[in-house]
Amino acid sequence: MQFEVNGQDYFLNFAEDEAYWYVLVPTQTGVHRIPVYVDSPAYERFGILGSRHNIQN
Repeated sequence: MQFEVNGQDYFLNFAEDEAYWYVLVPTQTGVHRIPVYVDSPAYERFGILGSRHNIQN
């Protein structure tokens, strides 16, 4: 994905070999990679904690 902030172009890229997202910033000396951090914890499974209730039709 390409986007622009204050006249500067940026590119969002997923590095498959690293399984990581980067923002790429073109500069006069080359491309600068900025890692994208995720603040939320990673979960392997989605679920709801609590007791189960049987509901009859």
